[in-house]
Amino acid sequence: MRLPSFNDLLDEQRRVFLADPDQSILVVGPPGSGKTSVALWKANILAGPDYRRQVTVVTKNRLLAALATQISQDQGNAPVTSTTMHALVWNHYKDTFNRTIPQWSPYNFNWPQVFRDYEAANVAPLIDHLIVDEGQNLPLEFFVWARRVGASTVSVFADENQSTEAGGCHVADLQNAGFTEMHLLTVNHRNTLEIAELVEHFHQNRNVPPAPAQRGRSNEPPRMITVTSWEELAQQVAIRFGNRGGSIGLIVYHVDDIHILYALLRGRLPSARVDMYTNNAEPQTEDAIRLRDAGITIISGESAIGLEFDAVYLQDLSRSLPMALPVQQRRLYMLCARARDTLLLINGPNPLMEAQLAHLPLPPVLDR
Repeated sequence: MRLPSFNDLLDEQRRVFLADPDQSILVVGPPGSGKTSVALWKANILAGPDYRRQVTVVTKNRLLAALATQISQDQGNAPVTSTTMHALVWNHYKDTFNRTIPQWSPYNFNWPQVFRDYEAANVAPLIDHLIVDEGQNLPLEFFVWARRVGASTVSVFADENQSTEAGGCHVADLQNAGFTEMHLLTVNHRNTLEIAELVEHFHQNRNVPPAPAQRGRSNEPPRMITVTSWEELAQQVAIRFGNRGGSIGLIVYHVDDIHILYALLRGRLPSARVDMYTNNAEPQTEDAIRLRDAGITIISGESAIGLEFDAVYLQDLSRSLPMALPVQQRRLYMLCARARDTLLLINGPNPLMEAQLAHLPLPPVLDR
């Protein structure tokens, strides 16, 4: 991920920093509009010498939290803590009440009981400022908790069109929860024009308008390629990395297939950075993955939220096609937008059915 210099930020991004640092705000923008970059800049500024706030960045998944920590360290700025929503709430409850948080099921907190416990204890916030990235994938109850006991001030960055969770929230929900000061980001800084055009094919809710692609046209339209085996896909990825380098995201559906591709690519590229990550990986595994360095990262669709790569090989297609549910369309919208320069949709090793292929765009938007 490229974090722009402060001087490179646009006026609409700078306006986020002009907001009262003690006022909770909501920042809304489409993919590539710089939400994560602005969130991290805001975190570093608030933690820096001018404000000296205690700041925590909250994300949906561990890989994005690790990336936020790495960027802060690489910038050499004031220390900023990064964590996931579940870890933050779990640890806060355990530290406050010296017992495990009540849950309906794993990772599904019993929020009504949680709220009753905190209200009875009259708990005051300890953190000065929470910065929440990809907030659309977190439950509304978390934001109620955050404003009551999590932090004195909360800044939320979100795009409901990228929500991949049935239990996520909408911009209107956040506004009703008290985030009445809203800032809009409108320019796509990440994707080439060709990739942005394909992403717009999956744009579901027009409340957030299409974002113009600032980078312009590259003459490299997104392509669909057919592979009959994991070995064939691994060979194509290895050749691409050998020829062009950069960062490659290989987004796969099944966890077992992530392991297969990792072994195949490690064998073909013994000297390159080849990493894999799954949501059941051992704690701290994500800390060793240097997403900002050239190399290949093999992940599932859930772990791709908030990330970007020079090139994306997107094999995680079958569960979102033929887009019978809104969440499937939003998932493809989010996944395709991860690519900066090159986007390749992978048909295989199990071929897509004609009914699935019919929901993908035709040439010239998608070369197939």
